[in-house]
Amino acid sequence: MSFDVVDHRTFARQWAVHNSKIGWLLGAGASAAARVPTADHIMMDLLLRMYADAHQLVRQKLSLSEARDRDRIREYYDNRNGMPALSDPSAYSVAFQLALPEAGARRQHLRSLFEGRSPSYGQRILGAFVAAGLSDLVITTNFDDLIEKAVEQAQVTLGDPTRSRLGVADLGNSGQANLALSNSDFPFLFKLHGDFRDRELKNLESELQTQDANMRQAVLDASRRFGLAVMGYSGRDASVMGMLREAVATEGAFPAGLWWMGRQPETVLAPVEELFDACATSGVSAYFVKMETFDETLGALGRQAELPDGLRGYVDGIQAKPRAVDGGLPQHDRGSLPALRMNALPVLETPTRALRATLTKVPDRKEMGQALHDVFWRGAAVSTGRQVLALGSAEVLGNALDIEGSIEQCDINPAIEGAPTVERALIYEALARGLARDLPVQARIRDSGHRLIVTTERKDRPDSEHKARVRRLLQEAYGEELTGQCPSKMGRGADGKSRRFAESVELSLEWRLGVLWLLFVPRTWVSALPPAGRRKGQGDPASAWRKERWVNRRNEKWAAIIDAWAKAIAPQDQTEVSVLPADLSERDLVGGRFVLSRTTAYSREAK
Repeated sequence: MSFDVVDHRTFARQWAVHNSKIGWLLGAGASAAARVPTADHIMMDLLLRMYADAHQLVRQKLSLSEARDRDRIREYYDNRNGMPALSDPSAYSVAFQLALPEAGARRQHLRSLFEGRSPSYGQRILGAFVAAGLSDLVITTNFDDLIEKAVEQAQVTLGDPTRSRLGVADLGNSGQANLALSNSDFPFLFKLHGDFRDRELKNLESELQTQDANMRQAVLDASRRFGLAVMGYSGRDASVMGMLREAVATEGAFPAGLWWMGRQPETVLAPVEELFDACATSGVSAYFVKMETFDETLGALGRQAELPDGLRGYVDGIQAKPRAVDGGLPQHDRGSLPALRMNALPVLETPTRALRATLTKVPDRKEMGQALHDVFWRGAAVSTGRQVLALGSAEVLGNALDIEGSIEQCDINPAIEGAPTVERALIYEALARGLARDLPVQARIRDSGHRLIVTTERKDRPDSEHKARVRRLLQEAYGEELTGQCPSKMGRGADGKSRRFAESVELSLEWRLGVLWLLFVPRTWVSALPPAGRRKGQGDPASAWRKERWVNRRNEKWAAIIDAWAKAIAPQDQTEVSVLPADLSERDLVGGRFVLSRTTAYSREAK
């Protein structure tokens, strides 16, 4: 990749220097926090309407919040029945063409989606920047009027009659954009695809292939005066990306840099990569800004901005509320506590002895793992430099690795504050493997973190009574299948079949408040997509699917899932977890046990 990567705080400091010299290009993600539906949601709603019609169903009885309904709709339309693959960028446009072929109906539908919305926290901060003269140019592909509302609210608060009102150019008056630039009549908003209230809208693929000539020229002219921060925009519109590449080729383009914002630089689409390549060729400074949300990033800018007193009070007053605040607990009997239950179990006891050896050379992690696998190693082993610390059989360890000298036993104390990293890593692996033996799961041991993944029950190897009970407990909590095949659009695995998914928990060990805790975080695991199955410039298509799978698991569902995993991991007041399998008979074993409390971390009344 031909661009530097920075975090949003670094961008905030840069912006504080340039501020009004950096324009904004906002996509749908900038309106998500204001509950404006995303393109994917709009598409799925259109498909739901057509699905109900095709099957003579009552539309009102179908819901996108129901996984079964979503799966039925996706299966029916994914590369079938007139639709391309639902992961294809053109799918949104095709859905509109099929469901609402008449332009007036499309406008009315969009109007119903966008009317009555209020600006989000981040949009209100941007509105304050515009009112204060810190942001002179905003460009958007969105149809909504939330930026206009946010600026108006801030200007009313500021009460400065000398500050110009926000000018707006859309497809109905695109010539105003060129006029504003010629006269330096700022602040100004360019609405590339129109306004939901206008007759001229661009949301079909055929309409997006060409950009209004006046609007396109205005953006090209603006590129010689402003840098550009791109936020909430994927880069899927060929017309917009072509316009940006043309702008980059212009002499003196983006004097304050190009700042493309997203979660991970590895997930940018091919057109975005091409844009960065064009920046490198033309000598334009280009950066990928790692960010989580639009609101978070604008909040960071708000803390860096120099604002007039009136607007400073306004911005400080709309700060997102902290996640934890002081407050009195309800007056109930103490038996009603805990008020909050958490996903952390106390580790009461850990192994205190281990095997220690020195290797003839610094091992390769993968090679060491394979060597242990080849001798059927059934313990835990970690290395730091040439030193190896292990739980298991000394004889088997010596058969697997090139040991210098003899294998010794040593004392370890991983359950104290400041315990050596290698000791903590050893028991982390041992605990994951120990838990996996007693549960209907597979332990997945990785440098990036260990995970317990629910397995599919095999007819030739049925669950034990205990594992069957745990599987029923989890099934009841999730309320849907724990394992299965991913939709076809997720690609195929290394075996050529559809990728598999399974519910899981990610494990970690942390020392807090004088206690060692086992943290478990529920996640949906999806089998890896082989390199040959990846399209250049695109991330894993499973990411959005996983997110959608969890979006409707709200507080009550989350609580049930946390409770189920806590009971599965530690079903007793003091649950013992053996480090090594019970059937090992070697005389030189060094193992031990863990003891976990089943009482998760919880809040209590402060003294």
